[in-house]
Amino acid sequence: MLAMSKLSSRLESLLMISVEEYIRNAVPIASGTLASRGDLTKSSATIRNDLKTLEQMGYLRQVHTSGGRVLTTTGYRAYVNKVLGEMNIKAGELSFAANTVSERVQSLPNIVQNLTEKITAAFNLPVVVKTNFATLHVVDVMLVPLLEGDTMILIKTSAGSLNGTLHTNEPLTNKQAEDASAALNTKVRGLTLQQMLDNLTGIAEDIKRDLTFFGELCQSISKQLEKFIDTNINRNLNTIKLLEIPEYNNIERVRQISKAVSDDATMSKALDADDTVVIGAEIDDQMLADSSIIKFNYNVCGENVASIGLVGPDRIDYKQLIIALYALLSQTKEQRLLVNQTGGKKDEKK
Repeated sequence: MLAMSKLSSRLESLLMISVEEYIRNAVPIASGTLASRGDLTKSSATIRNDLKTLEQMGYLRQVHTSGGRVLTTTGYRAYVNKVLGEMNIKAGELSFAANTVSERVQSLPNIVQNLTEKITAAFNLPVVVKTNFATLHVVDVMLVPLLEGDTMILIKTSAGSLNGTLHTNEPLTNKQAEDASAALNTKVRGLTLQQMLDNLTGIAEDIKRDLTFFGELCQSISKQLEKFIDTNINRNLNTIKLLEIPEYNNIERVRQISKAVSDDATMSKALDADDTVVIGAEIDDQMLADSSIIKFNYNVCGENVASIGLVGPDRIDYKQLIIALYALLSQTKEQRLLVNQTGGKKDEKK
């Protein structure tokens, strides 16, 4: 990948215009078309030479000898970096933060699911969500006996709540549940969920000296914690809508995109990347070679709850999509915000 500093201001300007022209019309870039634009004062011959230079530098490639040129991954990357720079968003710093008290008392899986559905409905693009509960910090643990003889575990974190059902041979009494909750809280408050799981065996050894039933209960808690922190990747994929996108307008291409989006390893790698936008060949999956993923972190009260990505063609209108995404996420009634992780906030009030 070549850095933008390699380009003169004239070539950089031409590349930006070429990308936007190609995104708008999906037609190979030609010097004559660009020369007809009012914002370019150079002759068609000069533009043709500049396009050739951009091709030699790896930003464009020619479809065939006598045809126009299309963008390469390097060309898209240069454009995306320019757009993000103009919006003052550094690589990996596009975040969606929810800071209200009401968010913290809701079930975290429900919060993430509601957001996923909102994004999917707004953009009609495949949405991939990777939850990240392992690093959340424990605020309180509560055990509640259920009518069926099982026990509910409710773990409150600073980002929201997680709950599940524990299965034991003998049902817990209310007194046992209260005692176990109190004992656990003295040991696990302030730990991450991963740390709680890693230390649970030692914690159980201490607690069961006073609460003999805790050994069996600990095994069930351990299984539930593993479910909470296990990497969980969910998708919303509307194949009918995909067919409406020119790059995906045949069944075989949609099948390939669906297969790639359904692959946990591919999506996990893309969502873990440092860049806010992962383009084409950078995804390292042939089925996504002409696609891009625009991703952002979902933070609740400073805790990174999930990474969320929108999948689309590499010819997608990055600038307008990011702006629209910002508008959608910054104007909900909960006053959720898109912020960068350096602490700056925008449009805090509607």
